[in-house]
Amino acid sequence: MMVYRYKYAETLEKHVRKFVRRFGVTRAICTNEFEYFPACNSVCFTVFQYDQDVELVKFVNQKYDVQIDKWFFVFCLLHEVGHKMTLPQLTEEEMHFEEVARNGLLPLLIEDKDNTKINALYFNLPAEDLANRWAIDYITTHKEECWKFQQRCDKIMEHIYNKKCFAYHRV
Repeated sequence: MMVYRYKYAETLEKHVRKFVRRFGVTRAICTNEFEYFPACNSVCFTVFQYDQDVELVKFVNQKYDVQIDKWFFVFCLLHEVGHKMTLPQLTEEEMHFEEVARNGLLPLLIEDKDNTKINALYFNLPAEDLANRWAIDYITTHKEECWKFQQRCDKIMEHIYNKKCFAYHRV
């Protein structure tokens, strides 16, 4: 199977893995999106920037009265870690509601070009809101550590963007 990989992805994965290990996350994988997988205790992250990320930044800045513009990568990563850290706070009913609601939001993805509707609905789900609040709290209380991590990741991602370091690897 051929998978689209980035040269320098291993370097970035190493930095991310070291950062998330303190939260008990065992794996960090560079893919095409941010996601947390509780079954294997792994976070996925991306170096891609999508058009809808602009709307997400606006939404988070406005809803939580913060400025995550320069912290976007670390915010997204910590949001996924936040799912792990806040999972015990969710009841079975809330988790079931989340699953049903997510499935109901899928058709909106097709018609919502700039993600304004999705952001308003999706990020108000209890698990998403808890993960956002956890990420913002961690960044706020560990500002220097998070900023250094963001800058290290930015340098690696700059190599990826500027040098167009993309390659196919057999997995």
